[in-house]
Amino acid sequence: RCPDSLEENIDRCMVKCRLPRRCLTLPTLALLAERRVWAGVPSTTQLLNGTALEYLRITRDYTVDPKEQAFLLLGIMHHSQLEDKAKQLGLPSEIAMSADRNIIDLLQLEPDGTFGIIDMKCWGSYRVAKALGIVIISRKPLQFRLNPETADLFEQEMQLNRYRLLLEESSLSPAYMALQVIVRDADTYIADSRGVTEKFYNIPIQQLPDEDVLVYFDRKERQLLGALAGEVKVEMCTEYEHWGFTRCKKYCDVARFCPTGREQKGSRP
Repeated sequence: RCPDSLEENIDRCMVKCRLPRRCLTLPTLALLAERRVWAGVPSTTQLLNGTALEYLRITRDYTVDPKEQAFLLLGIMHHSQLEDKAKQLGLPSEIAMSADRNIIDLLQLEPDGTFGIIDMKCWGSYRVAKALGIVIISRKPLQFRLNPETADLFEQEMQLNRYRLLLEESSLSPAYMALQVIVRDADTYIADSRGVTEKFYNIPIQQLPDEDVLVYFDRKERQLLGALAGEVKVEMCTEYEHWGFTRCKKYCDVARFCPTGREQKGSRP
């Protein structure tokens, strides 16, 4: 979606901008335009998203506003730079575990000979506070505590535990799993007000029962592939997956094709 709100095909945009000046540099637009081609096997990330969201992304030509993709670009650059440095140090990084594009960011080798699965994140302070379960216990003075019961790491726990199982299929047993999170709005008033006071966080990920992980991903895979084959009805995103409709209203790039998305945006088909 161009700055004048008209839509343009990505390939034509790359060859020649129809406006007097490009909205962003050509390398930036090219990087933001990259999307993994659907090869018939869903990735872990696709299965963690709502089935309706991924079904529509695969089956519809949808539109994005490049200037709304700034945080995506930060994440891409974050991963790319860390991957380059890991390779310089001789560390295994960006490891493709299988044909379904499951990518492990880094295997961290430890002095005792063990290794861990590390996933890199570039999050805002709101997401960090949710992941850590930070709650306010006093506003004057401002005080916080960690409440494990409110910590939200469901997607990350499922993701890294699936990677763990894939490694174990290859007779590799990671000693631990963790996130390395950089806080993109660190040292700001809003981050401090949420109790997020560090620039980096290392967050341990617990090991889940194998059966829970296998059952979850098997169900989501059957749902998505069944919907694409026309064998089952498309399962709508759950409240957790659409963030209490916030994703539908602001952050879903295929909302125009979804009845729930249109309802939340107050638009027509």
